[in-house]
Amino acid sequence: MLGSNLDYLWLFLLGAAVIAITKYLLIQGVQWTSDAWQMPRKVQGQVLGYATSVPELVATVSTASKGLIGAGLWNIAASNIINMVLFISGAIFYSRYGKLRNRDFADEIFFALGAIVLPLLLVTRKEWAESPWIALFLFVFFVIYLVVDRMLNASVAGEEPDNSEIDKSNGKKGMLYILIGIIGIVVAGNYLGVVAESIVNTLKVPQWAVGWILGFMTSLPELTSFYAVFAASKNSPEDADCQQNLDNLAASNMSNVGLIYPIGIIVFIFATR
Repeated sequence: MLGSNLDYLWLFLLGAAVIAITKYLLIQGVQWTSDAWQMPRKVQGQVLGYATSVPELVATVSTASKGLIGAGLWNIAASNIINMVLFISGAIFYSRYGKLRNRDFADEIFFALGAIVLPLLLVTRKEWAESPWIALFLFVFFVIYLVVDRMLNASVAGEEPDNSEIDKSNGKKGMLYILIGIIGIVVAGNYLGVVAESIVNTLKVPQWAVGWILGFMTSLPELTSFYAVFAASKNSPEDADCQQNLDNLAASNMSNVGLIYPIGIIVFIFATR
């Protein structure tokens, strides 16, 4: 019993560490770098989405290497569902929900939802969930997302923000913060997988349950980034914060299902040969 309680304590502490690393290193680093490089808000959101998916990558690869592909798949499904819930809750909390009626946001919302439906379908088909052909299909879906996003949002992605008052010397510092932040998340994400596995083995928790545990913990970076961006623009008449967070959501969910889970399938296949 004591060992189990310690595992839960470590789970909480590692989750808190992920939040702190994301807020004070990753988000700050992305902000400094994107300002110095004059990235539009849309691109900033996509960069955050990919960066905050690092914990899912670590957790999925870690569980897949142990033959627990079900836990990895539920990690992706749970994470994508929770990301959507966190995004909507943040939009409601900061009174930004009405801004989402903009038709220009339809493609990001479609792909974010599609990245939820696909893993939920796969959990009902075990043979599909372990197939290299599904890995290829999901990767192609991710490529389609990139192409469609580029075609429909070329003008938005090309907009240059007003950075006249930005200290562009922060670019190198921002890159350093991002590097340290990613390393920190990788380390914390790895231990999250180890602790979750220990909980499963000790308490005989099924793979879907550990997947939800990992999904919740690995969604903490998105929680921090969504709320930080909405909070910074809560009284603004513009919808740039919605654009940034929607791209964060879409990029995170799509990279989870179209990049990270296919990698998990490949690792699983090699680990169970």
